[in-house]
Amino acid sequence: MTAAPITVVKGDRALRKGDEDKLGFRDIAARIAAALVDHASEGGLVVGLEGAWGSGKSSLLFLIEDELAKLPAGRRPAVVNFRPWIIGNREALLANLFASLSKSINQVALEAGDVSGASVAKAKAAAEALRKFAAALGKAGAAIEVVGDAIGFPPVKWVGGGLKAVREATKEKPLDAPLDQLKQKLIASLRDLGRRFIITIDDVDRLEPQEIVEILRLVRSVADFPNVTYLLCYDSEILSHSIKKAAKVKSGKAYLEKIVQLTVMVPKPEPFQLRAWFAEELRSFALTKNADELSRLKSVVDHEGDRNLKSPRTVVRALDSIRFFWPPLREARADLADLVWLQLIKDGNPSLFRWVEEYCATAAVLSLGTAMVEEAERMKTLAVLMKSDESGHFEDLTYRYYFAEQLPGVEVDYSKDGGQFKLYQRVTEEVRDAAIKGRRLASPDHYRLYFALAGPLHALGQLDLDAVWSATEAGADETEVLLLQWHTEGRAGPLGKVDMLFERLRGGTHELLTPTQCMNLSCAISNTMDKAYRIRGFDFSWINSLWDRAEKLLPVLLSSLNASERQSALESMFKDGDAISWLTTLFRSETFAHGRFGSRRRPQEDWLLADPELDQVTQIMTSRYSSMSAAEVLAVIDPIGLLFAWQQSGEEVGPRRLIESYIGTDEGLVETLESLASSITSSRRGTYQVLKRQNLAPFLDYDCARDRIRDLQTSEPLASRAQALARFFVDGEEI
Repeated sequence: MTAAPITVVKGDRALRKGDEDKLGFRDIAARIAAALVDHASEGGLVVGLEGAWGSGKSSLLFLIEDELAKLPAGRRPAVVNFRPWIIGNREALLANLFASLSKSINQVALEAGDVSGASVAKAKAAAEALRKFAAALGKAGAAIEVVGDAIGFPPVKWVGGGLKAVREATKEKPLDAPLDQLKQKLIASLRDLGRRFIITIDDVDRLEPQEIVEILRLVRSVADFPNVTYLLCYDSEILSHSIKKAAKVKSGKAYLEKIVQLTVMVPKPEPFQLRAWFAEELRSFALTKNADELSRLKSVVDHEGDRNLKSPRTVVRALDSIRFFWPPLREARADLADLVWLQLIKDGNPSLFRWVEEYCATAAVLSLGTAMVEEAERMKTLAVLMKSDESGHFEDLTYRYYFAEQLPGVEVDYSKDGGQFKLYQRVTEEVRDAAIKGRRLASPDHYRLYFALAGPLHALGQLDLDAVWSATEAGADETEVLLLQWHTEGRAGPLGKVDMLFERLRGGTHELLTPTQCMNLSCAISNTMDKAYRIRGFDFSWINSLWDRAEKLLPVLLSSLNASERQSALESMFKDGDAISWLTTLFRSETFAHGRFGSRRRPQEDWLLADPELDQVTQIMTSRYSSMSAAEVLAVIDPIGLLFAWQQSGEEVGPRRLIESYIGTDEGLVETLESLASSITSSRRGTYQVLKRQNLAPFLDYDCARDRIRDLQTSEPLASRAQALARFFVDGEEI
């Protein structure tokens, strides 16, 4: 069976090395990079990269830096990534900025080391001038605001009585020279060095207002350094508001314009670009089941996507939501178009999402015919719906039509004085049954699948847990009855009560069980797993089946037992447990885990059984296998798994001898091959059965069996069965 693709939630992050540029920012980044280098200012330059949150500023910044790195060595600037998010006060900001700049200057010296002694000397002189200037600022400490005019800060506040405060702050360790002289020396050194530096600061607008002002003042303090360019990324609306609040000025925008000399706007993607990106990514991890579902998905992307996919961030968030929900819904064969519609609404309009959730719940109750909605309640529900539409999308008649199509009993009100929608209208049995068959959002039996995080499926209440505690206290037999009853009861979606019980216990609830209860539950599981499969089949070879959950729970239960209790539980389970097929999967898994067969040995911490315990279980299981007749072996749920488990335990002869003795008759041969056939699923043929050489050869003569089946195709009464088996052989050899 082909495993479903793993979907990875990518998160809201900027482009990284190797990521695809979905919006064509690369060419724009190349032009900006060239402009930054070609138009470097003798007196320094501050450039703003402006765009709304989620517009792709950080991704564009990454591409600009990447393009700068590709420039020829003679034109390539040194790029300093200054990220002030985790830096505290003003002194720390200064220290970190100058440390970053100093590191880049030192790198210039290293790069020039084998080329020119003069270049090395210039770099060292610039580094020394920078060190002295930074040290002087550090000595000034809290009085740094006093020298704002001298070093280029916009005046915001005077501290400690003017220049007197500077003298007081530095009298114990006097400066090497006045700050303005040290700065001029640094400027001369940087000019003489002739190397361009670009300092990038991303997400300036995400800092606290006071921190934003400190960063801008810091930038302004060194904005006039020659060949130094600042590239700041921000949302101008948010940044201006924060500046106005922190600096207490009339216009945050005017304040910003005094610092940022020119701005570059992040290009706004075309709506169709965003929808195309969304559709392309969606196709990489989710596919529709049929043409109808695909047609509806196209409409969803066109109509709902056009309204909610407004920026790169909204695309990423919507895709991640779908990646998160789709795997369990795919397993339940839910509708992809419905899921995409709902997730686009959730990310774009959470209030409308909640309204849809509540409406579907009420509509599901109405479908049972046991309740009704009064006119006053209809009007109240409609009012909430219209209030949630703050953007006025429902004014568009086409959008209203597609919205109503998604939900049960919602109709567009075309009357002149109508309220745009009619709610809780009658749903015909045909429409309802079609929704149930398609496991649609409009299905009363399946709508909750689409709101998994809002209301967990089959959540166990306190009464359910009380029943578990009571049964496990009473004994293994009583626990077995409860497990089979819960497994038999109807369920919506992929999980039933027993699945949820095992998950809840494994998550920590087992700590409330006594050792006796853990023993009883372990033994009950060893008796019920095969019966549960026969009551309602599932793919036990796939991940997260009931068998898989039971296997994962067992180590948790056994960990609650002391050594003697554990030995007793293991002996009872493997010796007396009725679930021979499930126990065989455990036994075979441990055989591989311990490295006793195959090359899949796992670390000891991943073992269920210690080596002496596996010895004990091996003896028990091989004894059980050897006592079984061929008919009993072939009647188990997975006879091939049992035969291989028996063989891989070291009993090479036993399983082959048993099968060969049984296929002596034609009837025995046909019955054996029918039991050992494997199911294969393909997109072209669906599910069909095959007989594979690797599954048969260890236990019988494959070629001889195939030839005998060919001869039996014309021999009654086995002809029709032999013809089917002959096809199984052919299909098995084509794989």
